[in-house]
Amino acid sequence: MHKIKHLFFDLDHTLWDFEKNSEETLTQLFSDYSIGNGTVDIDDFLKAYKKVNHELWDLYNVNKVTKEDIRLKRFPRTYVMVGLSALECPEGIGDEYLEICPHKPHLIEGAIDLLEYLKDKYQLHILSNGFEKTQEIKLRTTGLDKYFDVVVTSESCGHKKPSKEIFDFALEKAGANLENAIMIGDNPITDIKGAKEYGLKTIFFGNEKEVGDFNVQQLIEIKKYL
Repeated sequence: MHKIKHLFFDLDHTLWDFEKNSEETLTQLFSDYSIGNGTVDIDDFLKAYKKVNHELWDLYNVNKVTKEDIRLKRFPRTYVMVGLSALECPEGIGDEYLEICPHKPHLIEGAIDLLEYLKDKYQLHILSNGFEKTQEIKLRTTGLDKYFDVVVTSESCGHKKPSKEIFDFALEKAGANLENAIMIGDNPITDIKGAKEYGLKTIFFGNEKEVGDFNVQQLIEIKKYL
């Protein structure tokens, strides 16, 4: 891949450890709000939130719910899933989650080592379906911001992965083209399928096989290809 000059990384679940950071935040809120007053197990609450959040994000990625829907619905739905009433859900808990979670520092294992290896060889960019302010905080808090030339979010572009428009926007903003750019991410649909249909080469980070042009289960394995 000697022609490659631009690397577009997804952020959540690819570099920023969403699961660990979210779990820490939820555990804190569970305690602060005494959720269920002893009738709900923390593990059940975490599992329920993860399921609800995943479902809402899947809908957001195909334009069936809005950013506001995610913010307003995920905690009440989690309450219902663990046997509580949505009316018991504190009004500000969703906003508090968004205030705390992006400041959490945990990265996917190998993220910094990989970026240090790549930074002098390629121009590195972020291409994320996350929200603008939230992703800025994550990058700044973790120190990842120093590695990336261009940061594109679905909010800044007005379109989401896997749409053609967000890839158009990202490549133009970075001064890249189909021949010299590659997409790296963990989502088989939004990151990989979208990029491949657009014409970009891809590296899939995850346990499934034969998803991207190249497939890795550990970030550090990307060194083999770049």
